[in-house]
Amino acid sequence: MKKNILLVLACSATLMLSSQKGFHIGAGGSFNTTWILNQNNYGTLAAFSTPIVKQSEMNYKPTWGGNAGIVLGYNGDKNWGIQAEIQYNVTGQKYEDNFLGPATIPEGTLGAGGGRVNVKREVKLSYIQIPVMAKFTSNKGHIAKAYIMVGPQFGVRVSASEEVKVADFVYSSEPLAYTSNEKFQTFDVGVVLQTGADIYATDKLYFNAGITVYGGLFDINGSVLKNWFSKNDPSYQKSYNFRAGINLGVHYIFGEGRLDY
Repeated sequence: MKKNILLVLACSATLMLSSQKGFHIGAGGSFNTTWILNQNNYGTLAAFSTPIVKQSEMNYKPTWGGNAGIVLGYNGDKNWGIQAEIQYNVTGQKYEDNFLGPATIPEGTLGAGGGRVNVKREVKLSYIQIPVMAKFTSNKGHIAKAYIMVGPQFGVRVSASEEVKVADFVYSSEPLAYTSNEKFQTFDVGVVLQTGADIYATDKLYFNAGITVYGGLFDINGSVLKNWFSKNDPSYQKSYNFRAGINLGVHYIFGEGRLDY
């Protein structure tokens, strides 16, 4: 009985999809430069003796990430449509700087006498994210058609990690001992913008290439990080995910296929 019900549902879904001339399904992903805006020290420099050094901010380093997933969309007419995606995303931020010693770690005291000590910090976050975007496609072009999409994106964090190295020794201070759920929020919400071109191989198969930008609207810091502020900020500063990159994908259109005009 269950098999018959599943068969009926599958046939119904197939008929429904074939009747929608603008429905498309595909796969896509992006390669991104990633940033955590305002997220910086948060106890990383606890090993240093000078109080002002403990509150210093660290230099941002180039950080790379990406996402990949499936794409579902429907083009209501020749210009307007909607597209949703389910993606696995890797993001985060690297930091590196040199600070005035001394710094005391289990391996010993470094930078005694005022020498500089190198510190590296890397935060890695991963999310399951769902962007839902309105899509506008240009009338111009036959093989390639320009598009722009914008909409909200909802994310659920599935992992978080942090590593700090002092003079290339792995270092752990109290803030690093908290769990990822304490250090980082579970949910992230923001706005995503994509623009580029759909390039048709056939009437039903096309590729897309363009750029994608995401800006978070929610503070990603957990409760244990909200008591820290740098010497440059008199109060706590919220932290946000941000990324920009190159987006690529492949799509198949059900029903009539490409609309030419």
